[in-house]
Amino acid sequence: MQEGTNARVLFTHRFLFRLALAAGNVFAWVIVFRMFFIATDTVEMALAGTAALYVLSQVVTFILTPLTGMALRRGVRRALILGTLAAVGSYGFFATVFLAQPDDRVFWIIATFAVTIGIHRALYWIPYKAAEAEVVERSPHALVREAMVALVPAGAGYMLATLENGLLVLFSSVSALMLVSALVVARIPEKYESFDWTYRETIRELTARGNHLAVGLFILDGIQGATLLLIWPLAAFLVLGQSFQLLGAVLTATLCVAFLGRYVTRYFLRTLGVARSPGVLATIVFSGWMFRLAAGTPVQLLAVDIFYNSGASPRRFSIDTYGFEQAADGGHFIDEYTVVKEMGLCVGRIAVCVLFITLLATTAESLAFAAAIFTAAAAAAWSVFLAHKLEKVL
Repeated sequence: MQEGTNARVLFTHRFLFRLALAAGNVFAWVIVFRMFFIATDTVEMALAGTAALYVLSQVVTFILTPLTGMALRRGVRRALILGTLAAVGSYGFFATVFLAQPDDRVFWIIATFAVTIGIHRALYWIPYKAAEAEVVERSPHALVREAMVALVPAGAGYMLATLENGLLVLFSSVSALMLVSALVVARIPEKYESFDWTYRETIRELTARGNHLAVGLFILDGIQGATLLLIWPLAAFLVLGQSFQLLGAVLTATLCVAFLGRYVTRYFLRTLGVARSPGVLATIVFSGWMFRLAAGTPVQLLAVDIFYNSGASPRRFSIDTYGFEQAADGGHFIDEYTVVKEMGLCVGRIAVCVLFITLLATTAESLAFAAAIFTAAAAAAWSVFLAHKLEKVL
C-alpha cells in the first residue's frame, strides 16, 4: 500500500475518532461530575471527586507510557488498534452508568472509565508525518469535515437533554464510532519503531538537566490541556445552570466562529509584522485565559471562548481542541522523546488538578476555578517564551 494511501486511511481513522471524541470527551467528565453531585449534593465535593478521577487516569497514563513506547517495537499499528479498542471499551462501559442503580456500582463504573481512558492515552500513538497529514487536510472536503466535527457537541448536548436514555445512546454511539475507526486503521500495514531506552532511562531523561526546557514546555502544555478540557468545561457547565444542551451549543458555536477568527487574528498579526513576536503572542494567550474569569452568562462564555480559540496555538491541528493532545509529537514519527513529551503532559495535568482539588478543600469553588484559570494563563504565556527559547537552542 502506498504511503499516500496509508496517510489517507490514518486520516479517515482520525476523523472518525475525532467525531467520537467531540461527542464523548468533555461530556463524559461533565457527567462524572453530575453523578458525584447527585450522590453528595455538594458542588465542591463533586468537583474534587471528578478531578481526582482525572488524576487517576493521568497517573495510569504516566506509568504505562514508557512501557507502551517499548511495545512499539512489536508494531505501531498493533498499539494504535489496542489504544482505540481501549477507548471503545471505556466509553462502552461508561454507557452502562444509565443502567446501573444508584449504589456502589456507579462509582466503580466511572472509576473503571478513568483507568481505561488512561490506558487508551498510553497506547494511542499516531505515527504519521505532519506533511502527509497536511496534504489530506487541505483537500476540498476539509472544511466540510471540520464543520461536521464542530456540530457534534451541540448534537450530543441535545441528545443528553432530550432523550430519556440519552446517556446510553450517546456513549454507545461514541463507542461504536470508535470501533469503526479501529476497523479502518486495521487496513494499513504494520510499522515498527525502535525504542532504545529502558523504563529507568526514560525516567532519567524526563528529569535530565539537558531536557529541562523541552520538558518544562510539555508540563506547561499539560496544565493548559487539563484546564481547557476538564476544569473550564465544568465551570461553564455550572454557569449554564448544569444544562447539557446549552453547553453543547456554546461549544459548537465556539468551534464554528473560531475557525474564521483564527484566520483573522493571524492576518492582522502578519499585517502588523508581529506574528512571531513572543511578547505579543504571550499577551494574546494570557488575556484569552484571563477573560474567562469575567464570563457569567452564555453570551459571555461564547465570547471568551471565541477570543481564546481565535488566538490559540498554531500547534493545534484543527478547530476542535479535543484532537490536540491525541497526536504524537505534532504528527511526526514516534521516538523516545515523544514518550518524554507524553509523560511531561501528564505531569502538568496532574499538577493543575492537584492544585484545584487542594483549593476546593480549603477555599470557595469560585476561587479554585479562578486559581486554575490564572495558572493556565500563566502557563500559556510562559510556554510562548519557552518555545521561542527552545527554537533558538535547536
